[in-house]
Parts: sequence; structure tokens; C-alpha cells
Amino acid sequence: MNRVHWLTRLSLLGVVLVLLNGALVRHLYCLQISRHGELHEKARRKCMASRTQAGQRGRIFDVGGNLLAGNLACRDILAEPRLFRCPRAEIIETLSRELDVPRAVLGARFSRSDDPRQPLVEVTVKRGVDVRLAEHLDRYEFRGIRGVDTYCRFYPKGPLLANLLGFLDAEGRGAGGVEQLMEAYVSPGQGMAVYERDRRGNRLVRGLYSERLARDGWDVYLTIHEPIQQIVEEELAEMVERCAPRSAYAVMMDPSTGAVLALAQLPSFDPNDRSTMADPECWQNRILTHGFEPGSIMKSVVVCGALDYGVVTLDSTFDCEHGTWVYMRRPLRDSGHAYDVLSVREIIQKSSNIGTAKIALAMGDSRVYQVLRRFGFGSATGIGFRQYGEDGPVLFPTEATGILRDLPEWDSLSVTRFPIGQGILVTPLQMVQAYSALANEGVMMQPYIVDRIRDPRSGEERYSLPRAKARAVRPEAAREIVAAMSLVTQEGGTATRAAVEGYGVAGKTGTAQKWIGGPNGKGGYYSHSQCVSSFIGMVPAEAPAFVLLVVADEVTRGSRYGGIAAAPTFSRIAERTLRYLQVAPAGTPTACHLPGAGATEGADAGAFPGPVP
Repeated sequence: MNRVHWLTRLSLLGVVLVLLNGALVRHLYCLQISRHGELHEKARRKCMASRTQAGQRGRIFDVGGNLLAGNLACRDILAEPRLFRCPRAEIIETLSRELDVPRAVLGARFSRSDDPRQPLVEVTVKRGVDVRLAEHLDRYEFRGIRGVDTYCRFYPKGPLLANLLGFLDAEGRGAGGVEQLMEAYVSPGQGMAVYERDRRGNRLVRGLYSERLARDGWDVYLTIHEPIQQIVEEELAEMVERCAPRSAYAVMMDPSTGAVLALAQLPSFDPNDRSTMADPECWQNRILTHGFEPGSIMKSVVVCGALDYGVVTLDSTFDCEHGTWVYMRRPLRDSGHAYDVLSVREIIQKSSNIGTAKIALAMGDSRVYQVLRRFGFGSATGIGFRQYGEDGPVLFPTEATGILRDLPEWDSLSVTRFPIGQGILVTPLQMVQAYSALANEGVMMQPYIVDRIRDPRSGEERYSLPRAKARAVRPEAAREIVAAMSLVTQEGGTATRAAVEGYGVAGKTGTAQKWIGGPNGKGGYYSHSQCVSSFIGMVPAEAPAFVLLVVADEVTRGSRYGGIAAAPTFSRIAERTLRYLQVAPAGTPTACHLPGAGATEGADAGAFPGPVP
């Protein structure tokens, strides 16, 4: 009996041991095989740590290497509200006071992470905080608040060239201008280091460590010359002070290459101060996105086309009907003047609407349309960055095409109105592109704004080289129209105030009435008081160093005529720029403005129904 009892106990013990060993084996199998991935990840999270490192956004320079947009070291302040140990109200009060963030904003952000069913989520308190201020905030030792080293964009020149440079959105991406255009190149790559740590978070010297270095964005070099840009903006501001227009523009281009040398508009903004961006008209690049009826500055383009087709010569004459001409039962007038017979060069010099319209009639609708198309009207210029030898140019996505109706949509008056700049919409850049073709003996160059980009790490550079876009007219026709436009700034012309002493200036004035649309887009009329005043020209006329357009939109103080409002600003910009470029003056100075000399500036007006009061 005792032996049976002993064997029974021994058997039970064996069964228990077998069951225990089986459970142990099962548990070990579960830990090492079934749940290996899960437990390994938990262990990795406990013993491994990571540190991110932000690369710097690519900088933007002018063509000479002057910094236009750079980066400042700063910190982003982040919060995990569920880790707070101090009262939330106290933390909100402190952060609001130190970082100048409204309490209501902080309260709303912190409340988003209160759901305990959701994982811990960091919310942004404020981005781009000065490093010294962030270090001061660390003294409060708030649990759940931390700072992350990063960079914020800084524009050392303030509002200079702001509309072209653009700005960044809340996520640090380009939201306008070159910042948006070159986003794929200037955006940085984030770096990360992964390492083993001890219980206090310190890196183990002999532990695992891997690192992916941060990548800085490519640096961008524009075709802009900062000294010229400064000159243009200073003189444009003086014109705004003198004439008080609603807005003003200026664009300067090298006609032999298509490189934009300066581009400015007012009103503008300071990209370092978001409070200056309340009005979209301040931060939009209206030179690329908005159009205007050009008025008489369109005449030179169409007349050049007539010369190119052989329809007229500079000596051909037209009867300007003593200042009033009725065509298709609609009157067309030469504002303020009663011209009779004028030659083609005099039609340009005195800006005769009737003479230009008759030249266009001699050409015919089809030829006028072809000329306007060849000079790029009705199509975007395609300004941007083109790498030499590579396809897929980077272009401004918001560039406007202007409005040039297709030939079947023309009415009986179109052929007489479009050539004098009425009924057609152009952008300032399109107009400069067309005149650059005239200055470049008929060859239209592709406008571009990015000269080159450079990888700061490898030193690799990619260039945007000049490229001929099209031949608009024969060289002889271009030279003839430039000779005719040279008379505009001489005695008897409409823009003697645009003359630059010692240099030949070829150009054209424009004073275009603005179209006032009727209710619901139906009907409308041309205003007698709201005008776009402009002057566009090239200097020196015999070998142009640049083409410059100056526009004053809706002048409210003084004369509205382009020869008075815009021409003096053109002259001052041109004179200062020629000195900067060290262009030697000609041996014989051109005629400068003499009080009371020359044609009345109103002669360049668009198709005015009568004298502007």
C-alpha cells in the first residue's frame, strides 16, 4: 500500500512537472517567436531614441551674390498637454505672456489632445521663436513643453523685391514668388540619428548608432541686380508720392539675353512682417498675374509689323483727318490735336490714333493678328528657370496670358482698336518682352528670372542660359521702328521728359482709358478719369543695354498722361542705371525736355472719344 501510494504521488508530481515545463515552453515560444516582433519593438522604443535635424532651406541671392533670403536659427515650441503637471491655466498664462500668443488660441489647441483614447499628440505653440526667448522659457521647467531647433526664413532687405521673392506658409513651404517657383530645389531634407540610450536618455557610447545627415536646399541666384532693383524701387516710390496712383509697376530686362534685371511694384509688403500682408494686392505678383490695356505703347509693335510686311515705309503718309475720323459709324480722335497728313515716323512721334488705325487697316485683320501673336500677346511668357540641356522647365504657375481674342471673334472695329492698345489685355512682362524683341533687332529672347542654382554640399551648379524664343520681325523693320521711337523723346515728341542727357532714348508713351464694366458683366464704358499711364523705352537707342517699362495705374494727382506721369521716372531710373552699368554716353547729347516744347502729352492717349478734362 505504501508502495502504491508512493508511486501515485510520484506520478502526480511527474504530471505536474510535465505540465509546468509545457507551460514554460509555450510561454517561451510565445515570447521568442509568436510575439517576437511586438516585444522587440517595445524594447527598441525603451532603449532606442531618435533625434531629428532640420536642414536649411536654400538661400536666394541676386546675380552678384547679394543675399536676398536667408535663414535664422530658431526653435519651434511644442506641447503635449496630457503630460502637464502644473495647472493648465498657469501654463497658458505663461506661454501667452512670453510668446505673445492669445490665450484663447492656446486653449483651443490644447483641448484637441484631451481625448484619453487617442495617443499622445504634440501641438504647436509657436514656430520660429528666437533662441534666447526659448532658453528663457526653459527656466519654467514645464513638463510637456519642449523646443525643437529649426530655422526660420529671413529677408535681410525687407520689402526690397518682396513680390518676386514671395513668402512661406505656416508649414514652411513656398507660397508665392520664387519661394514657390523653386520649392522643389530650395526645400531641405530632414536628417535623423537613431541610437541606444540609458534610462536617463543619454546615448550609450558602445550602443547602436545610425545617422542620416540633413540635406540643405539648393541656393538660388536670380538675374536681378540688387543695386538696379534699389534704384527702380526708390524712383517708383517717388512717382507714387508725386502722382498718387492706385498702383505702380516697373520692369527692366536685358533685350539681348531675356534676363530680368529689376522688377518692382507698389504697394508692396515686408515678408518679415505678416501684418503688412492683410491686403492681397500688396503681396500678389501683379506684374505676372494682372493685365492692363496698354494704350499707345502698343502702336510701335503694330507699326513695326506693317514695316516688316512692307505695307508701309517710314516715309509713307496718312491723312489724320484733322483730329477726328469716323469709321464704321464710330468716331476715333487724336486727343487734343488736329493733325492732317503725317508720315509713319511722325505718327509714332506724335502718337496719332487715327494714323495708327489707318496703317492697321492697310495691313488687314489677319496680318495685325499675326503680328500681335508673333510678339507674344495672348500667351504666357514662360518666365522661370530652364536648365541647359534638360527638359521640363520650372515656370511660374500663376502667370497670366493676357487677353487677345482669336481672329474669328474680331468685329469690324477690332482692327482699328487693338493696334492702339484698346480691347486687348497684356501683362507688364509681355509688353517688355515685345519691346525687347524690337531692341534686339527682331529676335525675341525667352525671359528668365533664375540665373543659376547651386548645391551648397557638392558645389554642383546648374545654369539657365539665354535662349532665342522666336523671330518677331526682320532686323530692318526693328531698326526702323527704333529710329522712329527715338523721335518720341526729342523735341516735337510726346515724351521729352523721358530723355536722358548724353544718350539716345527710343520709346513710347501710353495713356489708356480703363474699361468700367456694367452690372452683371454686361455693357460698360471707357472712363474719362481712370487711366493707365505708362512709358516704355530702350537706352541707348543705338545699342540698348536694357528695356524699361514704367506704369502708373489710376493717377489721382497731377496729369494722367504717360509722358508726364511715367516718363520722368523712366528718365531718372535710366540715368542712374546707365551710370551703374558704366555705359558711356554718346558724343552728342539728345534733346532734353524744354518747358513748353514738343507735342502736348495728351497726344499719346488711347482711343479717347474726346479731350480728357
